[in-house]
Amino acid sequence: MPEQTTFRVGIIGLGVRGLYSLARLMADTYPETGLEITALCDRNPRRMREARDVIQSRYAQRGVEIQPRLYQEGRDLIQDPAVDLVAVTSMTDTHRAFAVPALRAGKKVYCDKPLAQNAEDAIAIVEAEVESENPLIMGFTRRYEDAWLKVYGLLQAGAIGDLVMLQIRDIIPYHRYLTAWWRRRAWSGGALNDKGSHLFDVFNWFTGERALKVHGFGGRSVVEPDPDAPRRCSECARDCPYRRRSYETKLPEAMDLVPHIGASWLEEDEEKFMDDVCVYAPGSDLYHNGSIHFQYPNEVIASYFYSIFGPEAEDQETLELVGKEGRIRLTRQTGQVDLVTAHGKRHEVFDCRGEHFQDSHFGADRALIYELRRFCEGTPPPVSAAAGLEATRMVMAALRSMDAGGKTVAMSEVPDAQL
Repeated sequence: MPEQTTFRVGIIGLGVRGLYSLARLMADTYPETGLEITALCDRNPRRMREARDVIQSRYAQRGVEIQPRLYQEGRDLIQDPAVDLVAVTSMTDTHRAFAVPALRAGKKVYCDKPLAQNAEDAIAIVEAEVESENPLIMGFTRRYEDAWLKVYGLLQAGAIGDLVMLQIRDIIPYHRYLTAWWRRRAWSGGALNDKGSHLFDVFNWFTGERALKVHGFGGRSVVEPDPDAPRRCSECARDCPYRRRSYETKLPEAMDLVPHIGASWLEEDEEKFMDDVCVYAPGSDLYHNGSIHFQYPNEVIASYFYSIFGPEAEDQETLELVGKEGRIRLTRQTGQVDLVTAHGKRHEVFDCRGEHFQDSHFGADRALIYELRRFCEGTPPPVSAAAGLEATRMVMAALRSMDAGGKTVAMSEVPDAQL
């Protein structure tokens, strides 16, 4: 039987992740991966047309003509026989609605992180994956990023001895979490779910274990709600450090990455679908900052220190591992891994900047596209729905603790799949 050279992709959800991170790179790597976008779905018809034009232009630059079909209903795209791989990059609270039927239909399924906005929906996806015997591939980008893979390899090789502690520090000006659908937990699971799920997965990946319990503290004191706040950023001329859009161009910052996109975001009028809600608008239930600590078997401790506001800075995310014989420090923005081992006798620095380090997620998204090709060919995914469920459970446990002022929460208190 001849080898399949082209795999047809349908993308559900045409925000920055679906369009810029995935569709753009599928077009750019088409000569090597053969991933052809044949269907698009978004609740906003204008956004679909905008996205189609951008995607067609990108493929045309590679000498490839495509004609993606447009669907307003995700289930219709899933039933399209000309779709081999369904990429779910829609809002987190819709992942279950699309991933479950796609798995049951026998499609290859990519689900962006986080797996779901609550544990119950994540469980439903895992159960569908198991029942259909059809593995799903998750979009935890650290699993595809060179520096993190280097650290994992060093740890597995015993470079620092038995692991004792892990810490991730995230000081990133992500106040955009207050300007769009992430601002409410019911839609996103919160900023901690969207950002922290990546990193809680790292804790599980590196320890090879499941956390036993958690306690955390969170704060909301940075951006105080203002009942007189304007409805949206693009309608406001205030001097504000949290400007979401350029007031002159009316274009979302994130959309500047993709030419000709923007008008469809401006026509949205419902808060959930607006891209530039004022950060001071009442109603958000996110924690702006927090410190969370997990205990693993063998007394291993993992900590997450994060903030979603603040000034731009080069050193925004770091990972540090402490072992019985040494330590490893990763600085994500520089791609540098610093290793001290043999009880301090040896010190090495590894430059993990690959050819595409300047691309989205430091080259991880491009690596993911090649992984999607292998996944379509039948290679087991490096990270599946079970890992997504566990990360979401950890987020839910952390939020319980934070809501209770730092009370310790056992992971056994959070719903889990019964397989």
